[in-house]
Amino acid sequence: MLAIIATAMIKTLTSYLFGSYLKAHYGSVEIDGAPSWYGQEPKEAVCVSTYNKGGLDKLEITKKESKIKLRKKVNHILQIVIYKNFKNLTPDEDAFLNSIYKDKKLPLFVDANMKFQNIKVDDDKHMVFIRSCLDKEALINYEKNRVKELKKDVTYYKEDKAFDELDDKPRPQSGTADKFFNQLNKEQP
Repeated sequence: MLAIIATAMIKTLTSYLFGSYLKAHYGSVEIDGAPSWYGQEPKEAVCVSTYNKGGLDKLEITKKESKIKLRKKVNHILQIVIYKNFKNLTPDEDAFLNSIYKDKKLPLFVDANMKFQNIKVDDDKHMVFIRSCLDKEALINYEKNRVKELKKDVTYYKEDKAFDELDDKPRPQSGTADKFFNQLNKEQP
């Protein structure tokens, strides 16, 4: 069942990212004095736009805020996909899906793969504008690999659980083996 959920998760994420969902949900933003690219998202990427009042001194702060904003957006996309497409789950299935969007490696993935597509420091308006993007294909491939890892983890978990159950249950014993071990125990001082 978890394999079906994992496959459905990837298909849903792909259709979500390449469909009109992102535009309908996030739309575009226009800020007076912002560059034309601000708030726009190309078809091939997931992007966030960030701005701060200030000059060149605010550039690094705005970059950091942009990274955080992109991490949150990617995580939010995964939460929406799960919420909209998976209902009435068993506790194991629910735990599996929770592990998908609670990914400790996601910030590292976003930081390693994001690009500051546009940066503008407007000295006249005393504003800094940044658009940072993450390639949709890279995100889908990352999630496919994560799902593979999670499926392996679930398999190992089930295997360990099965062995634990075997260790806790009394095993049927053959009469010959019982007699042999009973004799050995009697003969020892």
